[in-house]
Amino acid sequence: MARQDITALVAARMQQAREELGLKLRDAARLLGFSNYQVLSSIEKGQRAVKTAELVAFARAYHRDLSFFLSTARPIPAPAVRWRSRAESSATKLAEQRFRQFLSGYALLEKLSGHGVSAFSLGTDHKVSGWEGAVALGLETHRRMELCNRPALELRTVLEEKFGVKLLVAMLPGAGSAASAMDDFGAGILVNAMDAPWRISFDLAHELYHLLTWDQDAGEDPAQPKSAKSPSEQYADKFASALLLPESSVGPEFRSRLKDGRISYLDCVEMARAFGVSTAALLWRLVALGSLKPEVVTKALADENLKQVDRAARKADWAGRPGTGPSRRYVSVAFECLKKGLVSRGRFAELMGIRRAEIAGFLAEFGYDESEDYVGAISTA
Repeated sequence: MARQDITALVAARMQQAREELGLKLRDAARLLGFSNYQVLSSIEKGQRAVKTAELVAFARAYHRDLSFFLSTARPIPAPAVRWRSRAESSATKLAEQRFRQFLSGYALLEKLSGHGVSAFSLGTDHKVSGWEGAVALGLETHRRMELCNRPALELRTVLEEKFGVKLLVAMLPGAGSAASAMDDFGAGILVNAMDAPWRISFDLAHELYHLLTWDQDAGEDPAQPKSAKSPSEQYADKFASALLLPESSVGPEFRSRLKDGRISYLDCVEMARAFGVSTAALLWRLVALGSLKPEVVTKALADENLKQVDRAARKADWAGRPGTGPSRRYVSVAFECLKKGLVSRGRFAELMGIRRAEIAGFLAEFGYDESEDYVGAISTA
């Protein structure tokens, strides 16, 4: 392909990527670090060629693979991303594109390494038509996933390592809350790193419901903001509550903390912390189980004394909030591909969201050394 044709192709793809993200020229130029938007405008018009370093910067900023800007093939339509609550903004579209890039990159690494988890075995065709059905599905899913008595403590690991759900924890300022996606790459969940750890646990369970009922909700438009009160969202909350707070664990724990038919505010908060959920989620689950009356819980949640106890006790929990870095499994699969020469160092850095010069330090944080041969094996004979 002639140089002039390449410039025209890159220019067209640059404009397409920007417009799909809902970015104006000035905003995109600022994101890319250009001093003025005229530079970006001249690039998109094909009047100025893009340097290699600039193209890499474009790919990073727009969350696109380099191949998107250089391929003559028609781009494949982007998979739908379904949000719990979607904000109509360029921040949302950037988050969606980053999520899609992560999911496709993760799937590629699994394919190259041969370590892909089997397809989402919990099924996407579950039908739910009421709260009782949502609760029943939550309890059944808890059983099928073989979760412990404190599901929030292991849900993230079990979802990713046993059921192949690709999880991305990212900063989502102005984008919306948690989201999910399903396509050739498998199943994926996106959660907001800015949220409290107990909220993140609940969001994981909430989005798992949407994966399980993906086929049922196929007619919904993912680009439209969702009402937090829609039946589907209410069912997802009921499912999450049943999954994270199984009666077989919550009931005995609650009864053990009762004294003269009363449970202290501190015990309520500590019990919620033990299960990795909000105090409100715990109390409303106890209402659903018939252990507390709704009017009593409504009054307690409005009490400043409970709020103060909750705030004080929860300060330490923020330290347990998951970071925005990649998961151990994601890095493990990627490192194997790197060591076997299945991906280049540049591609590895791109997938990890780092620069080549940072690879050694990045791997050291996960206990890996790029220069190590890792020879040796154990025979089963």
